[in-house]
Formats: sequence, C-alpha cells, structure tokens
Amino acid sequence: MSFVYPQFLWALLALSIPIIIHIFNFRRVRRVYFSNVRLLKEVKTETNSFRRLKHLLILLSRLAFLAFLVLAFAQPYLPSANQQKIKNLSGLVSMYVDNSFSMQNELGNDRYLDLATRYVQDLLPVFPESARFQLLTNAFENKEQYPVSAREVEDRLTELGFANEFRDFATVYKRQKSLLDRYAGAKANQVFWFSDFQKSTAGDLSKIQLDTLNQYYLVPIKSEKTPNLLIDSLWFENPFIKALESNRVNVRLKSYSEESYQDLMLRMFIDEQQVSTTSVDIGPRESVVANFNFTVKGEGLKPAKISFEDFPVTFDNEYYFAINASPKVRILQLFASPQSRFVENVYASETVFEISSFNANNLDYNRIEGTELVVLNELENVEGELANKLRAFVQAGGSLLVFPNPKSQNSLAGFLSSLSVGGVRALELDSLGTGRANELELLNVNHPFFQGIFEKVPTNMNMPYANAVLAWANNGDNLLSFKNSRPFFTRFQAGAGKVYVSASPLEVRFSNFAKHALFVPIMYKIAADSKTKGERPAFTFQEKNIRVGLDRPATNQVYKLVKDGLEIVPDQRIVGNELVFDMPEQALPAGHYRLMLDKNPVGLLAFNYDKAESDMRFYTLEEIKKTFGGQKNVQVYDFANSRNFIQDFEQRNLQTNLWKYMLMLALGFFLLEILLIRLL
Repeated sequence: MSFVYPQFLWALLALSIPIIIHIFNFRRVRRVYFSNVRLLKEVKTETNSFRRLKHLLILLSRLAFLAFLVLAFAQPYLPSANQQKIKNLSGLVSMYVDNSFSMQNELGNDRYLDLATRYVQDLLPVFPESARFQLLTNAFENKEQYPVSAREVEDRLTELGFANEFRDFATVYKRQKSLLDRYAGAKANQVFWFSDFQKSTAGDLSKIQLDTLNQYYLVPIKSEKTPNLLIDSLWFENPFIKALESNRVNVRLKSYSEESYQDLMLRMFIDEQQVSTTSVDIGPRESVVANFNFTVKGEGLKPAKISFEDFPVTFDNEYYFAINASPKVRILQLFASPQSRFVENVYASETVFEISSFNANNLDYNRIEGTELVVLNELENVEGELANKLRAFVQAGGSLLVFPNPKSQNSLAGFLSSLSVGGVRALELDSLGTGRANELELLNVNHPFFQGIFEKVPTNMNMPYANAVLAWANNGDNLLSFKNSRPFFTRFQAGAGKVYVSASPLEVRFSNFAKHALFVPIMYKIAADSKTKGERPAFTFQEKNIRVGLDRPATNQVYKLVKDGLEIVPDQRIVGNELVFDMPEQALPAGHYRLMLDKNPVGLLAFNYDKAESDMRFYTLEEIKKTFGGQKNVQVYDFANSRNFIQDFEQRNLQTNLWKYMLMLALGFFLLEILLIRLL
C-alpha cells in the first residue's frame, strides 16, 4: 500500500492524546458515605471491573477513529502493475474513436459518439504532460497520422462529427500499428478502441491478431439491437424516363426490426417538390417492394429522393438518386448494301432513339465515337480501319450488335474473335425456304437481361425459329438458344463494352425473329443497356472509384463536384468515354452533386451512405471477451460500467484508492464510541 500524501502520517502522533487522557484521569472523585459498608464493597468490585472494560473499548474506538481519519487524509492506494508504464510512458497513446453513423444511437440523453469523446477527454490528464497522442477516426485524414499534444486532441474533439465512411477493425489495427511503428519504433504504446462494435462494419474480430508489445484497451459503448428501416435498392421499370409521361420506379425497403410496420408512408421528391406518395406494410426482418408512379416536367437531369420517417436511427431515412429525363440514345447502323429495315423501324418509332444508317464503305469513322450502339447489319467483311475503330469503341465501353451475312467470310470470324467471341465459324445451311427450321428454346425470364421486360411469359409460348449461318463456342452469356442448346443470341463482355451476336440474319428467309414479339423488347433492352452503362441512379461513399459516362469528355481539363457551395476536385482520369475519379477521404454529406466542367454542368451524381451501417446488430460483451480476453495485454471494459469508464480504468491500471474506505471506517468507530458512552 502506498500514499498520495504520506506527510499526513505524522498526524498519527495524535494517538497519544486519548492514551494520556485515559491513563491520567483528571476528574475529581467525590466521596459518598454509607451506613452499611459490607454490601457497598461487593458492588464496588463489580463496577470497577466493568468500568475498566468500558474505558478500554472507548480508548480503542478513539484510537481507531483518529488512525483511520489520518489515513484518509494521507489517501492510501494499491498501485497497479501497469501504473509505471503509464506514468513513465515511453511510447505513444493511440486512440481510435468510431464516428460512423451507428454511433448516433443514444444511451440516456447522450449519443454514443458524445460518450466516446468524453472518455477521451477524461483520459488525457491521466497521462504525463509530455505524452504524445494519436487520434484516429474513420476519416483517416492526413493530420491523423502525426503525434500531437493533449491540447490539440481536445481541439479536434470539439470539431469531431459523423463520417460517411466506416472502417473494419482489421483496417484500424493495421493503420494504428503502421503509424506506431513509424513514430514509436519498438517502444510500448497504449492503444484504445472506442466503438459500438457494430457487426456489419467491424468485420470478423477473430481474424485480428494483436501484437504483444502494446497495451490494448477495448471500450465498447453500450449497444443493443436497434430497430431500423432502409431503402436497399432502387430501379426504374423503364430505363428511359420520358418527360410529361407516366413513369414508374421500384424501391426495395428492408427491415432490421423485430416489429411490424403498418402503413409506412414513403414520399418521392423531384427538384425538391413532392410528386408521389405510397404506403407499405413490412413485417419483422422482411423486404418489400414499393412502387411510385411519377411524371417529370422537362427534359434533362433531375435531382430526386425518397424519404420516410424512422427513429431513432435517421441517417438512412432518405435515399437520393438522379433522373435523366428523355435521354437520347444514339445508334449507328452499318450495312454493305441496302438490307431490310427492321432495325430502323424498331428504333424510329421512339423519340428517345436517334438512329443513323450508313454504308460501311462510305462511313466517316468519327461518327463511331459519339455513338452508344453500333449495329452491323449483314456485313460480309469487317477488316482494316473499320475493325480497328470498332474494337476501340467496344473496349472503351460501347455496345456492338452483329447480324451476320449469309456469305460471311473469315474476316468477320477473326474480328469477332478479337472481341472475346471464341470459336467463330461460318455455316453453310439452306434458307428456311428449302431447309428445316430450328425452333428456339423458351427464354429464361429470370435472367438479369430480361428482368423488367416481361411480367409473365406463358409456358406454351410460340418461340421464334431460325437457321443459323454462324456458330461460336458456348463461352458467352446466352440470351436465346436453340432447343439443342446451341446458342442463337449471345452477349459477350469485351473490355468495358458488350458484343451481341446473332446466329442468323434478319432476313425472313433465314428467321422470323425480326417479326416475332420478342424482337422489339430485346432491341429496346440492348439500346437501354448501351445508354445506361455509365448512368447509375445513385452511388455510395464507400465506393473508391466512380465511373461516369460522358459525351466527348475533355482530356486536358479538370472536372469538379459541386454541392451547396462545397467544391471538390477528386483525382481523375479519362478512360475512353468515361470519367473515372477516386472518392476523396474527407467526410461528405449525402445528396446530389453537380459534375462541373469550368462553369458548365455536365452531369448529376447522387451519393448515399452505405447500407451496411443500417444493420444495427452489435458484438456482445461476451463475444468480445471470448475473442480477446485470453491476451494479457488486452483489457475489455464492461458495457454496464460505460458511464464510469475513467474510474474503472484508473482502478485497473493506476491505483485502487482506499481513502473512501478509511473515511468510512473512521466514521464507524466514531459512532461506536458514541454508542459505548451512551448505552454502557
């Protein structure tokens, strides 16, 4: 046992005062005379024996009262084994404060993040004035890499807000260790983790192997399962949003609650004006799809969002997305000689399609660059500069649709082989007029390509029939096949683009596909996919690389993201017709960001917080202790003592203060003395 103020122990000399008083009784004795002395002597003998015992007990009570009172002022304590490491700190103090959105949860009237910052503030005076600190948050900012003083840590805590990113603990540990190795070397450090230990973002704790050099303190902020709802995904029923016409958007709502929600109201806004509402019923931990019918006024890019009310977690109550009303899809059709007008008739019937047809021998190759979809309609040969331009077009993200010529030569097979279409070969078959027709297999409506096209396909549906003039290895994504499983219409991925290949021409003497009911929706879907390759309705901040399709992107200029006066210049590069930029590490608010080139808007991007944080399930104290409790250099603190963390920390790592117990004993002996005097 040690003392904070050992000089107070000199006051123990005061114990001699009650001893002197009891040895020398200064009270005057008064004599009382009795007539019968025999009886009096017997009583006097009993009284002196009792009085001596009583005085002895009172003396001991007074001595104990004074002794424990002096010890209380001397403040005794039991030192901890870790005390010297903290008081004589040679390394750094690294503190990770989880400021993800799950820390919005509340314990009483305090948010978890407020509790964590308070714990850090309480810890700062525990360490020596010369101690150097590292404050790490989810932002992973550059300023967090360098050791700072306690005063600067306090200043940063006053500015600390919620981050739009989360980090798993394996990443946090790796980050802390690399910085500690850089600035502290082989010295022992004190490492703290303040977090709610959310399962969906913390990662697998059992895979983290903490080193044995540093001392680790895991401080879980009390966390319980919290009911929460979120919008899991969103998609348009028709990828072409038409101005002044009825459109429809589907929203998948997901519940992380054990309770049911009845008539939950969802609202849709475009240009900050409410345009539609709907209500849904959702059961415990269930997913439902809600539908909005809406109309867009005017063409172009429109900011939109869907919102609902859900407490106590509110950061994911709004889902932002962008609408491109009446976008133009530019289609280029190439032919060797005037062929059937099936392709032109399909795309000319809709104003969203802008189709141009040219003889491949008289083509200005610059037209390929400004196109989303190129259709090769029965070209016999694809070679030379045309083949080079088309390859570059596909590699950069364009879509190519090939209908073969009955007399296709090896140049077409070689061209397709260079675009990941393997085993291409020409077939010599009779036309439908003299040969046998091959019927196609019933299509798979669950294939992602057909989703949103057909509500229901009858099992007895009459499928198209065709005779193939082209064959290839079955190494692509077959959209339509013959009944013998040979591919008829296949999609291939080539670089950033797509290649669609048909086994037969569109001529009616080879196939009735162009006149079948499937032809129009499939052609529309191909055009839609070619336009929307870089047009996503929404992104998340957790995505490291964002790809945005642009028309004739500027190669020597800088694009910016702008929102409400906030201007961001991310690291960027041009790849084909796409702008690729890296998301900055700084905390950004969810919402709509204008993509600007100089002072001209060229795009609209919507960013939402990642959905992983919406799952409000957390590691329990038992799970954390089971993972790390066996390591001597790891301390795990109890949820129940979260409000008294600093006292618990000091008792376990600095000293166990005994002055309160000494004061309680002193008062106890003082009361005992009073009882002895009054009752005996």
